[in-house]
Amino acid sequence: MLCYSNRAATRMSLGMMWEALQDCLTATSIDPTFLKAKVRAAKCQLALGDLEDASMSYMSCLNSNTESSDPKIFAEASDGLEGVKRVTDWVSQCKEFLERRTSPEATKALELISNALHICPHSDSVKEMKAEALLMLRRYEEVIQLCQESVNLTERNSVLFKDNGEPKNSRVSERMQFSGRYWRPYLICKSYFLSGKLDEALELLKKHEQVTPVKESEVNTYEEKFSSLSATIRELLSLKAAGNESFQAGRYSDAVKQYSAALAWNSESRPFSAVCFCNRAAAYQALGQVTDAISDCSLAMVLDTNYPKAISRRATLYKMIRDYDQAANDVRKLISLLEKKVNVSGVSPKAFNKHNDLKQAHVRLSSIEDEAKNDTPLNLYLILGVEPSCSSEDIKKAYRKAALRHHPDKATQLLIRNENAEDGFWRDVVKEVYADADHLFKTIGEAYNVLSDPAKREEYNFEEDLRNARRRVSSSRSMHRSPEQNYSNRGFNPRQRQSSRASRSRWYSNSDDYW
Repeated sequence: MLCYSNRAATRMSLGMMWEALQDCLTATSIDPTFLKAKVRAAKCQLALGDLEDASMSYMSCLNSNTESSDPKIFAEASDGLEGVKRVTDWVSQCKEFLERRTSPEATKALELISNALHICPHSDSVKEMKAEALLMLRRYEEVIQLCQESVNLTERNSVLFKDNGEPKNSRVSERMQFSGRYWRPYLICKSYFLSGKLDEALELLKKHEQVTPVKESEVNTYEEKFSSLSATIRELLSLKAAGNESFQAGRYSDAVKQYSAALAWNSESRPFSAVCFCNRAAAYQALGQVTDAISDCSLAMVLDTNYPKAISRRATLYKMIRDYDQAANDVRKLISLLEKKVNVSGVSPKAFNKHNDLKQAHVRLSSIEDEAKNDTPLNLYLILGVEPSCSSEDIKKAYRKAALRHHPDKATQLLIRNENAEDGFWRDVVKEVYADADHLFKTIGEAYNVLSDPAKREEYNFEEDLRNARRRVSSSRSMHRSPEQNYSNRGFNPRQRQSSRASRSRWYSNSDDYW
């Protein structure tokens, strides 16, 4: 009896609470009046978060008060019972906060959970609530780390149970054995999914599907969650793969439909949505729908601020319509992002590739800045997605379609259609989304303002033809010049630049008279 109790004390000091509890229960089964073992058992139960059993054990000690009893034991039991009450209150408040599913409430819950873990450091249920709160705050790496750090403890504790699932000489519920086997892998899968790592999530789900479910109501609830998440991930990966296949085969309209279907299906995994938006932008670009492509890239950049492909693609699209200022701004964003990635990567092979990407981005920025100096007007036909030979009616139809589709208010509504508007993330990005959409909307309006006016359109067409002719002549001459001659003729006529500015100002005047 004493040996069990003493070994329990040693195991408690090593953090082996389940093993210590087993020793205490064995000791009290030998001598039910052994209060020191009872209070130690209660401490173990409290540390493990088994509040009901801990409360009963502490009450049993207090009800055994006799004149010969050690007063220290009753003081410990009284303090322990008070701890049980505090944790019970904190857990109750946490559940209320988490049910509201907002970032501020999740932050409040984390504070209470931190207090509870000081008293119940080995509580599986409290750790589960912490993981859920971190998930709501989109701190996915912390969720995965928390689940992985404690998974070994759950596996070790399973040896304390009989083959039929009943605890060995303990009233600790089956839930404390079984639930950890399910909430941890589920929340890891969910974290992978929400962080855009769908392939990793699917691999873990496949491993889980090989485990025979336990006939337990809470476990069955997790099985339903696993099943739903698995179906979602498989469908999203299937739609994305179909879109990629269509794009590679040159079926760009089909690719747009498949990426759109994936976006309609998913509203939770922001990085995955960012990839679908960026991929759909590439399909739109191939179809000549440049403004649609720019809009998709803008949404991708907001959903995943560390997505270099979306930034690079939008810069390319802005350059295509000759909006060089916006293109240069995007390349600067790309350079800033690549510099951060280079600093993080150190000297790995990936870092070498990022150094090359960074070097190319600087060259690209220099080229765009040189183009911007020419003050070349926007490519108005490309903005509206029409041919220079199109009719005025075609221009009107194209404008109405583009203006309706890319109105700033619609852009923000599209992005947050299934999100919590109170989430701080959306408060931070809504201005950026609106600003990007507003710039695109005004660009569409500028194109219509010129092309809908016969006189302005004729002048624009004339200067476009003249500019193209000069470019062809310049290209032809450069093939027969020495490098020194080419270098000396890189400048441009200031009078021509002034004329270009004047003509652009003339075309785009009164550009607010639309919509």
